[in-house]
Amino acid sequence: MKILGWRLIKEPLVHFVVAGAAVFWVLSGRPPDLGERRIVVDEAVAGALVRRYYDSFRRMPSKDEIDGLISDWVADQVYYREALRLGLDQGDEVVVRRMRRKLESMAVADAETAEPSDAELQALIDKDPAHYSEDPRTSFEQVYLGADTPQSRARADLQLAQLRGGKPVNGVPAPLPAQLGKASAADISGQFGDEFTLSLRRLPVGQWQGPVASGLGLHLVRITARDAPSPPSLANIRQRVTNDWRAAAIQRAQAQAYGDMLKGYDVVIVPVK
Repeated sequence: MKILGWRLIKEPLVHFVVAGAAVFWVLSGRPPDLGERRIVVDEAVAGALVRRYYDSFRRMPSKDEIDGLISDWVADQVYYREALRLGLDQGDEVVVRRMRRKLESMAVADAETAEPSDAELQALIDKDPAHYSEDPRTSFEQVYLGADTPQSRARADLQLAQLRGGKPVNGVPAPLPAQLGKASAADISGQFGDEFTLSLRRLPVGQWQGPVASGLGLHLVRITARDAPSPPSLANIRQRVTNDWRAAAIQRAQAQAYGDMLKGYDVVIVPVK
């Protein structure tokens, strides 16, 4: 569609430029000067205006609409340059922040599109394998005791002693699994909540423990197995490692660009009296 759009605007292109020049003459009342007071509506400007219009409305603008686009663009340039001439950008925090963001975007443009090699990604994994390892898989069984009340906590001690003595305990009916095998932290949290999942990490393997609180109440829990995570594999976490690599590359590019610019300034911090 990009090629088609350019074919459509090639023919009236001279009209764009002439119209833009005419608008400038009307606004200024004098022939354009050289330098910053000269506003040129050339093929690049006209083409950009037409493309932007097409992207917004999915159709090509008419000649009258093109005149309006050029007129608005020229007005933007006039107001912008006059504002700079009058120093209206000075002391404006919004302008300062916007210009900073523009320069930062320019500095990190290459880093944002760069593609790392497998060697670079693997080096990032090797540097901190624990960061990229999966959570340990936990197998456990549980007995739900009901809502967290003084009464249920008092019963928990008795029921815990029964379980440790090998006697079965009838819990409170609930839509919860009595046991889970090789469950990830996300799997456990999805059914029992984050508080319960964190508590499981502190429990030893093989013996009934509790009461353990969850978002639903109290539980008695026995960890039956805790499987160590397998070493991280680039094939399984490529996108995650790539995101981390790119974030670090962007940060380095931004810091390098700022450091280079800062070298050209003499920063003086006056102590507050």
